[in-house]
Amino acid sequence: MQNIKTIVFLGIAAVAGYFFFFGDGGEQSADLGQVLDRTEYAIVNYHNYLEENQVSGELPSENMNEFTGVITAVMNIQPGFYDDPIGMTLRDDASFLGYADKNANGIQDSGEGDVFTVEIDEENNRLIATDVAGNSSDLRFSGTGFLAGALIGSLISRQRAAGVQKGAFNSRQTTPRNQYRAPSSARSKARSGGVGTGK
Repeated sequence: MQNIKTIVFLGIAAVAGYFFFFGDGGEQSADLGQVLDRTEYAIVNYHNYLEENQVSGELPSENMNEFTGVITAVMNIQPGFYDDPIGMTLRDDASFLGYADKNANGIQDSGEGDVFTVEIDEENNRLIATDVAGNSSDLRFSGTGFLAGALIGSLISRQRAAGVQKGAFNSRQTTPRNQYRAPSSARSKARSGGVGTGK
């Protein structure tokens, strides 16, 4: 019996030591409410910027890169909601990947894990944020103007080119933003405050 207790103790100590020295290889949970609010804020402001400058039609890659920079900056507005800086990458299917950009160089280096994705659901007029654990929350667009705008229109065109059909998100199970509660691991890391769209 003593040998079993010793083996169990050594096993627990080994696992604890591994996680202490090497970590679990994953990233902390993100507050998807903050992710959605900040994404909406970035979209609203960039949409307004394009309209003020009378930019319409399919956006060139320079504008899409500029918007990626805008949404990255908005994700990192202080007070922050994540321990590490957040990097953002626009993927071929028009989803945005948020990752832990530990050295804040704008590149997802080895050891910088995925944190969340943001997708646009055209048919249901919403943004969907999903964390690495598979939890999802959504935020409805307050108006249809964004769908007709150059930014969302270009992202939807990118979706179509990647084979994402209009109804692709119809069966996605999500928690509405107004009912979403961040996991305790995300709440413990988050600072108070956030951003507003100013609408």
